[in-house]
Amino acid sequence: MTKPITRFLAVLSIAVIGLAGVNCFAASGVLVNAVGSTGAFNAFALAADGVTNPGSECGTNIWTKKSGGSGIDNRGTNIPANTGNIWIVWNSNMTVVCSYLAVDSVIGQQLFMAVPRGSLSISSSFVGSSGDDLVATLTDVPLPQTIYNLINNQVFNCAPTDIRPEDALFEANRVLAPLDTVHYNGLGYGPGPIGTTILSSQSSKSVTPVAYAISGTDPITGGTVASWKAIDVGAQAVMVFVNTTDTGSGGLGSAAVQNVSRWELAEVLNGSLTRTRDIIPQAGLPAIGLHTFLREPTSGTYTTMEFSVPRDVEINSTQELNVNPAVNNPLNISYASGGTRQRVVGTGEMVSTVGATTDSIGYAFWSTTNFAKVTSSTKYVTVDGADPLFPIYVGGTFPTCSAPCPGLIPFTNVLNGGYPLWNVLRVTVPTAAPAAVLTLITQAQSQVANIPDFVAFSSLQVFRAHYTQSGKVGADGFATGTHESGGDVGGAVFTIQADLDFFTDTGKEIVSLKQ
Repeated sequence: MTKPITRFLAVLSIAVIGLAGVNCFAASGVLVNAVGSTGAFNAFALAADGVTNPGSECGTNIWTKKSGGSGIDNRGTNIPANTGNIWIVWNSNMTVVCSYLAVDSVIGQQLFMAVPRGSLSISSSFVGSSGDDLVATLTDVPLPQTIYNLINNQVFNCAPTDIRPEDALFEANRVLAPLDTVHYNGLGYGPGPIGTTILSSQSSKSVTPVAYAISGTDPITGGTVASWKAIDVGAQAVMVFVNTTDTGSGGLGSAAVQNVSRWELAEVLNGSLTRTRDIIPQAGLPAIGLHTFLREPTSGTYTTMEFSVPRDVEINSTQELNVNPAVNNPLNISYASGGTRQRVVGTGEMVSTVGATTDSIGYAFWSTTNFAKVTSSTKYVTVDGADPLFPIYVGGTFPTCSAPCPGLIPFTNVLNGGYPLWNVLRVTVPTAAPAAVLTLITQAQSQVANIPDFVAFSSLQVFRAHYTQSGKVGADGFATGTHESGGDVGGAVFTIQADLDFFTDTGKEIVSLKQ
């Protein structure tokens, strides 16, 4: 059921999974059982809703719940469940169901790549309960027993991710590696294969990193990892945003707060700059503590930020500077300035926490729904003078969409590569991707012309150079016509034409270059 629509983002629905051992999806009526990126949670719900997206096969009924589902890693009972927000959409006959469990990108890849693959668990106490209306434009109905029976304990059949699977595995291994306080190639949440649970400073939310592989054999069970591919959906922009409650001199709600440079942002995220005036280009401001919020390091949003700004080649820092999991878990450091640096888990918690904390700063992937509840208490800022949504900056008010709203957001500086914080949303699926996946991704790329929440991949004229990552050789895929491979988060930005011309001249792609 739907409320008046303010936004819509279609992403995908999967009708069949072509993988031995899980053909029960077609028989059971489970079309989509997704696990992954919290940043795409709302977008996928709107894609699944058959009223906002008539082409969807999922249905028109929705139930959502905060911390309503868990991803179960079936490689061992000693592996903690990863709990997250969930939506479930089904048809009127209760014969078809789709679902999405929001954990984060790396955990989603872990559960999808695990041998045996991870599955969804929902408490039976939720049967018949009202939902939490987590998607701003949709109205929940109670969860029926029939739908619960269909979806509970089903194996995940896709994993939306803000970063390529190679980058996700790299970050998972980095999180589990011994703490390296010199280069931060290890963050100290191990040892593996089952790591230390990463805690939120704001709630009981948490994530537990666990070792996995994307090829060869599983590090826990020794089973052979199934073949897969990552389907490109579209480019997402990471928004740097601040709380606007304090409009006084030195407050982040001041009109003078419009931009942050990459260097300033890196120093804020790593705890070196802890006062609001450190990022306001005015003299004589009062010393007001800056409250900085970081995502969990298994997040695709975190990883995009990490390798695009603080840990890029030029700056060479990290959000984890001076963070020791033995004493800073949850991360909740207070500074003499009155500022703090704290950890949140999930997009929803990041947005709501910055929205409720005076003189705070954070970051999250753009979507109207993601920021809909904090438009009156937050604004976004440019990075290095580049606006992520519009050609020029006009106050940083988050735009709202009363669909259809074609042309509302042109994403000028994502399309031209001028904004430094963007990455491609992808969906990891079995190699033999069902036709329904491809069809609905195409629908999503068409629909963003009217509800512009991301840049359709087919519209991009720029790309990030790929590089060898997690044992996969970097390949951009444009000139050769082969599938892309390797990592690309934080890759240097070039036009697609440049890659094609370089290949014509040299027989090689533009690879192994990072920003």
